[in-house]
Amino acid sequence: MNTGLEKEFELSMEEVNSFITWYEKKQAGTGKASYAIDKHDNNKGPFTNRKDYVIFDKILTFSVDEYSAE
Repeated sequence: MNTGLEKEFELSMEEVNSFITWYEKKQAGTGKASYAIDKHDNNKGPFTNRKDYVIFDKILTFSVDEYSAE
């Protein structure tokens, strides 16, 4: 984030690919300014659903670390 804030999410490869597609389309000038990331098992409290919204123009870099589920 351009504020120095760092966020880390555990996503499926399908979710990673969806994020990258959104990012590339937004970079090309189309699409929404924000992207919702489902917090899945990090859903603490009485909530039925929780999402973090990432704002396109606040992203400086992102990385994807893939690991084996073995």
